[in-house]
Amino acid sequence: MTVINESEPPLTDKEIEIIHKRLGYKLPDEYRQFLQVSNGGVPSPDAVRHDGEYYDYVSCFYAVRNNAYSNDLFVNIEEYKDLILSHYLPIGDSPGGNVYCISLKAEDFGAVYFWDHDEANYEGEPWEFNMTLLSPSFNKFIESLYSES
Repeated sequence: MTVINESEPPLTDKEIEIIHKRLGYKLPDEYRQFLQVSNGGVPSPDAVRHDGEYYDYVSCFYAVRNNAYSNDLFVNIEEYKDLILSHYLPIGDSPGGNVYCISLKAEDFGAVYFWDHDEANYEGEPWEFNMTLLSPSFNKFIESLYSES
């Protein structure tokens, strides 16, 4: 079972509604529930699989902190707005500078994707080329984390 350490205070229903208004859309239910329990933090275990093999680690999930900390959700939305397509919400980091995102697309709303910074289009518009589907849902993604050691 995955435990989330170093999280910020859980968000209230009122705070979630404020976030929805600020974003202009509702968060996927599983991710919203996560913020109301853990509000970001460091998962343990933290290793990610793709196609049955080790893929990367999760350094942290972003928290809603309303400040300029590097692990703040809104700081990262702003930081990646020109690099990650707008139908993905950045939700966490890998140690190597890659980003975990939640899909906002109707066909896979709430699915977790990996944004590979090495394949990003730094010279133009963001693209799908560097996005890898990791899990059909946030809860399944959390449940799939494992210990690499």
